[in-house]
Amino acid sequence: MNAGAPRGRQRRHRGRSDNACSQASAAAPGSPVAADSGPTTSVEPSLGTGPGEYKRSLIETALLITLSEAKGHGYALVERVEQLVGDQLYVDPGSIYRILRSLEEAGMIASSWETSAAGPLRRTYTLQPSGCRLLKAWADVLAERGQALVRLSNLAREQLTPPSAPATGGCREPV
Repeated sequence: MNAGAPRGRQRRHRGRSDNACSQASAAAPGSPVAADSGPTTSVEPSLGTGPGEYKRSLIETALLITLSEAKGHGYALVERVEQLVGDQLYVDPGSIYRILRSLEEAGMIASSWETSAAGPLRRTYTLQPSGCRLLKAWADVLAERGQALVRLSNLAREQLTPPSAPATGGCREPV
């Protein structure tokens, strides 16, 4: 096994020297993120309109975060993505591989086959500079979404807080 090969369930630490995103140049804020695979291919984060797109956006972001920490292979990537998204959604391993394939086709990540002393060949994924730019764009989109959700949550709580004046309807209880 070579020195750079993943070693199974090792802890990944922030600030590692092999952090792919710290080595990549960032795209200008608000600019489309172009893939390295071709001049007409662009990938821009979009939370879409349905729950499937929301789920995909969280998994894609978690995969990019994981690959920014260190290169990884399928099983370790699935475990780390599950760890990052917590109980927010069920992570189907099949969806992980579909997202990895689409990210690779768009030039955001690259894969190679590595030999392992303990088993068969493994496909290992690494983050490309365009993937780092996509991760930054996702961070911005998700931060905006998070702020909108906090505002919505605060408004909902206000509607449930007893007012000082008599209730005129809605969810507030009269004093």
